[in-house]
Amino acid sequence: MDANEVQLKEKLEHHLQEAARVAAEIQALEQGEQVPHFDQIELPAHQLGQRFSRAIQEERAREVALQRLGRVYCPDCKKQCKVEIEPRSVASMDGPIELAEPVAHCRRCRRSFFPSADPNGIR
Repeated sequence: MDANEVQLKEKLEHHLQEAARVAAEIQALEQGEQVPHFDQIELPAHQLGQRFSRAIQEERAREVALQRLGRVYCPDCKKQCKVEIEPRSVASMDGPIELAEPVAHCRRCRRSFFPSADPNGIR
């Protein structure tokens, strides 16, 4: 593990601890003076975890899609085609997310294709 990765993991841990403190304070305010059952603590925490998961998935997919920008060759006619990013709704295990997906359009063949399926196709 390089120094940058260690630093990023420490930063993430710090922010997770801070987010947990803030989320617990929000729960306490929402629940008022009553003593909550544990499921009243667990369920909102789990929902927040799913929200965090969806945000990570969207961000990482966006980063990957941006790496795929450029030009690719059409798998049929071998003409160079421009890659664009298009949104796509996906049902993840943590709920719906909006993915940024690289899509290339070949005017000659009148078709679209996904360059992420061909790691050697990007030029």
